Amino acid sequence: QFPLIKNNLEGLKMVRESTSRMLSERKLQVIATVSILICLIAQSSAFNLKSFSPVHNRNVWNKSTILQMSSNDENKNLFSKGQKGKILVLGGSGFLGGTIARRAVLDGYSVTSLSRRGKPDELDDPELKSVDYKVGDARDKSVIKDILEGGDYIAVFHCVGLLFDGDSGLGNFNRFVSGSGSVPEETSTYDDITRITAFNAIEAAEEYAKSTNKLSKPLPFIFTSAAEAGWPDVPGGEFVEKNLAPEWLKRYLVAKRAVESRLTKNQSILRPIIFRPSLIYSLDRIASLPPVGAFILGNKIGLPFVDRPVTVQALSSAAVRSISNTDVSGVQRYKQVDELSK
Repeated sequence: QFPLIKNNLEGLKMVRESTSRMLSERKLQVIATVSILICLIAQSSAFNLKSFSPVHNRNVWNKSTILQMSSNDENKNLFSKGQKGKILVLGGSGFLGGTIARRAVLDGYSVTSLSRRGKPDELDDPELKSVDYKVGDARDKSVIKDILEGGDYIAVFHCVGLLFDGDSGLGNFNRFVSGSGSVPEETSTYDDITRITAFNAIEAAEEYAKSTNKLSKPLPFIFTSAAEAGWPDVPGGEFVEKNLAPEWLKRYLVAKRAVESRLTKNQSILRPIIFRPSLIYSLDRIASLPPVGAFILGNKIGLPFVDRPVTVQALSSAAVRSISNTDVSGVQRYKQVDELSK
C-alpha cells in the first residue's frame, strides 16, 4: 500500500506543477496581450487633448521641397543667444521635437527645426521664438544637406515618426494619438517616414562631419527609437512580438531597428545616441495618464518587456545633455534618461 500511496502523491505533485505552469503561461499571455493593446497608444507621444477638436489647415506630407526662413527680424536677432553652437532638430515642431528645441534654447544652443509644418500654429513659448523654423520634406536628402551646409552644427536630432502608417488601416487615428495632432499622407509608411528620413539625415550628417574641420570629435546624432525595439534582448520580448504583436507594430519596429543598425556603422564620424522610450507623456495631458499608469504598473511588477514611461520633459533634458556628455553613446533606456535628466 505504501508504494501505491507514494505513486499517488507523486502523481498529484506532477499535476499540481503542471497546472501551475499552465496558469503562469496563461497569466503571461494575458498580461502580454494587455501590453500589446496599450502599445496602440505607447508610441503616440501621449494624447493631445487639442487633437479632439476639428482639424483646420493641417499640413500633410508632400514630395515638394519648400524651405522657409523666419522673416521676423526680432527672432533672427535672438539666434545669437546660442553660444554653445547650433543643433538641427528634425521634427522640431512636434510634441517631443518641440520640447527638445525649447530645452536646447534654455541650455544655450541655437536651434534649427525642420518639419513638414514649419512654425507651430501656436507659438506662445518665448524660448521657441528664437528657433529657426524651416519647412521641408526630410525624405529629400538635399533639404537636410542644404541646412547643414550652413555650418557650425554640433548635433543632429531625429524626432520624425508616426504611430499608424497607411498600410495599417488605422491612419485616421493619427490625429488622435499624435502628440502634435499631425496628419500624414494616406500613403505614408514606416519605411517612408522613419527609415528613409533617418537614413537621409544620417548620410547628410556624415557628409557634413567629414567636410568640416571644426569638429574635434564624432558628431552626436540623437535618434528617438522605441522601447519595443529592444524586445529581442529581454525575457518574454520575442514571444510577445512573434505571437501577440499586430503586423503594423512589427513593421514599425523593423523601421526603428533598421535606423539603429545604420546609425551605429560609422562611429568614428557620428556618435550614435539612441533613446528607447516607451510611453512619452506630460502631466498636463490628462488623456495620456491611464495608459501611463498601466505601463508603470507593468514595469513595477517586473514585466521585462514593459519599460516605465518617461515624461517628455525628462527625455528632452536627457537628449540635450547627451550632446556635451561624450560618455553617452548607444542605447539609452528609461534608467539612463533618469540619470541624464537629473
